[in-house]
Amino acid sequence: MKFPQFRVMNLFNIVLALLALIQLYLMDALNKWSAKPLPTLVEAIDHSIKLIPGFAIPYFSIYLMLILLVIIIIRKRESSDMAVFLMATLILWSLVNLGHALLPTVNMTRPPIKGEGFFFTVIKDLFARVLPFNTLPNWHVATGLLCMIAYVKLGFGKKWLFLFWGLLVVLSPLFVKMTHFIDVVVAAPLPFLCYAIAEKMSSAKIRTETVQEIVKTFTLESLVQSVAIGIRDESTLVSLIEGLTRVEKNLTEEDRKNIEEATSSLNPNPGTLKDVINGLIRSINVETHLDKARELFGKEKKDYSPTDKELKQAIEEVVSIACRPFDSPKFRHVILNIKKKNTQLMNVSAMEETASDRSKDIIYKFTSFIESHKKDIPIIIALSGTNGHHKLSFENIREISRELRKPPYEISPEEVWNAYHRVDTARVKPLGDKKSPSNIISLTKFALGNSEILEPFVDSVDRKFKKWVEEHAAEGRIYTDDEMEWLKMMKDHVASFLEIDMLSFNEPPFVSKGGAAKAYNLFGPDLNRIMYEFNEKLI
Repeated sequence: MKFPQFRVMNLFNIVLALLALIQLYLMDALNKWSAKPLPTLVEAIDHSIKLIPGFAIPYFSIYLMLILLVIIIIRKRESSDMAVFLMATLILWSLVNLGHALLPTVNMTRPPIKGEGFFFTVIKDLFARVLPFNTLPNWHVATGLLCMIAYVKLGFGKKWLFLFWGLLVVLSPLFVKMTHFIDVVVAAPLPFLCYAIAEKMSSAKIRTETVQEIVKTFTLESLVQSVAIGIRDESTLVSLIEGLTRVEKNLTEEDRKNIEEATSSLNPNPGTLKDVINGLIRSINVETHLDKARELFGKEKKDYSPTDKELKQAIEEVVSIACRPFDSPKFRHVILNIKKKNTQLMNVSAMEETASDRSKDIIYKFTSFIESHKKDIPIIIALSGTNGHHKLSFENIREISRELRKPPYEISPEEVWNAYHRVDTARVKPLGDKKSPSNIISLTKFALGNSEILEPFVDSVDRKFKKWVEEHAAEGRIYTDDEMEWLKMMKDHVASFLEIDMLSFNEPPFVSKGGAAKAYNLFGPDLNRIMYEFNEKLI
């Protein structure tokens, strides 16, 4: 199984996972009979809760829930999100163990098992194997709630199904008579507290002077010479990319000819300055490093994973190829002469340019991003038309937005839109109050040259919706006011989330107006056809 966004789990997360497993192991060690248990004030509640043997399934499914959540985070989120979840789990289980050790309460609520059947046998065996033990707070309840919090916070789909499962897990210790009611009450607030602490710890920033901050104060001359003598760390390359980008956008026709002449004698010819910059960008991309390692060491290995040594060699090879033009004194001389002509220093104050210059920087970064990711980001693949039909999802939008915010680009879709509007107001409509994550689709189409006008994605959907209504009217299908109100709500949902299905009617604004039942009453069997046409024609 390949985890595209989590190929290498960092050492910090491994340590957190091991510490959490140690705390899980210690729970059994600390669950000992207590000769002097704390008195409980809710025994009446405990005895009023009926034993339901079927709750043995969610009781034992807590382990499956943990494993499933970890896999989902690995596949769909960043390593920092995994660190938050593991840190919260470690803190939570440490508090649970502390409670078990210092606050001895003994589970005396277990009734005699008289019924027959599989679940009664399971509960009877559970009672026999586990002595009355310290349960304050109950780890099942705390862990189940923590999983629910993480699932919702990280924005995964089908959350109501997961929350229902989590609720069964939380209630299961009560219904299989494995805990006191007071243990549940004490456990309930702990996961909220632990997750908040973990989030706070993960966002803490160490204020220190880094190599990258030092390099940013260097002139372009210093950066070019540094690369020429072999100083090619990521911070240096990122700063060099920024400096060359400013030079490239101000090139005259004479400058381009001088660069072409300087590179013509190189073998292989690196091409234009823009090609050189794109090569540097690819050289600091993790995917490029892994591909090169696979090319060098894992061609015949199906499930190849590079060692640290192999990955280091691959990175050195990729960086060496990208920096090859700077080994040429003639190329360096031409670039630095162009830089001197423009009298621009490579320092922090140079970043404070006019709005127009800043916009050109942002647009150049965005077009470079599109060019560099034509083969690995679903939205760009789909809109380029290079890989057949590709259905887009809301997760695809989130993915491209996350990638844009990473170095060396570090821009947002809204910044890109505003930059386009500043330099080309005739063809770019202002966003206004129509800000939406789905606007990245319109931006990508415009950057690829697939649309002449850059307009908010909702405007495009509105235009296609109007055409759809007119086509139906021409066929004799006229919609009532109520039907049109629902069609517009469905259209708005598609504009925001790129698709609509029956589950969508369980969300606002549909649920407050009657949900799926109301939709079916209005459109009958045509509802499925309408949803299909919206998903196909409005995007």
